[in-house]
Amino acid sequence: MLFLYNWPSSIMGLFVVTLTLIVALGGYAFFRRVVRVRPAPEEQSMTIAMVSVITTINSLLIAFAAINVWGAYSDAAHNVDLEATTAGELARDLAAFGEPLAGQAVDALHAYLDGVVRFEWPKMQQEAAGDPKSEARFDALFDKVNQIQPRNERQRALLAEVLKRVNELAKLRDQRLLTLNVAMPATLWTVMLIASAVSFLLLYTLPGTMFNVALIAAWALTLGLAFFFVLAVDRPFAGRVSVGPEPLAHLVQALNARAQLTIGVDHDTR
Repeated sequence: MLFLYNWPSSIMGLFVVTLTLIVALGGYAFFRRVVRVRPAPEEQSMTIAMVSVITTINSLLIAFAAINVWGAYSDAAHNVDLEATTAGELARDLAAFGEPLAGQAVDALHAYLDGVVRFEWPKMQQEAAGDPKSEARFDALFDKVNQIQPRNERQRALLAEVLKRVNELAKLRDQRLLTLNVAMPATLWTVMLIASAVSFLLLYTLPGTMFNVALIAAWALTLGLAFFFVLAVDRPFAGRVSVGPEPLAHLVQALNARAQLTIGVDHDTR
């Protein structure tokens, strides 16, 4: 189903809702043609009561699924915020170090973040995979940091903070990449689909009046919209409805501005 996430959200939603309507109404037409059922009035009342119970249970299942996927989506967005915050603190600590190797580490951090925003994020959204070049840029950053040699107590204390933040950044990156393959369990999808099918089968026993057709269509439309929401948010980093790189992009812009300011100051000094 990953190909659905490469579509615009409006097209994806229209596809899911339309497919649900076609399956529901097509199933009704097929059922009325093949199965000759004419329930008595009291049986119709019992059918409506049973449909009410099943739809309530199914609605609770869908609500549980929606809360579950939205929680995972919110956690992924929070993780990206933490990643940007940690990278920003790392950049400030390296800038305060005042050593050439620290400056090279800042450049490596800048290159890594720029690669994540420009190259890794589209790959995450379209292919649910990380970018090997971004991984290599992070390794280069790690190597530059480990080459820094402190010369006094202040630099030793600062280097300890730098190493701590680099390790934290590595952990947050790993968490982000591991989230790419996180999705709602297939078992929950199966239970929701079976419960939905049972509710439709009970509705199919009702006479083929315009009111009953409208009732089935309304229930199918509601289910289609709910399925679209769960499906769209199920993978936090896939597709158009996904966690974006804005926090990291803002940090890249800040580093660009800082680099331009440093170049301007050096030019004025000369």
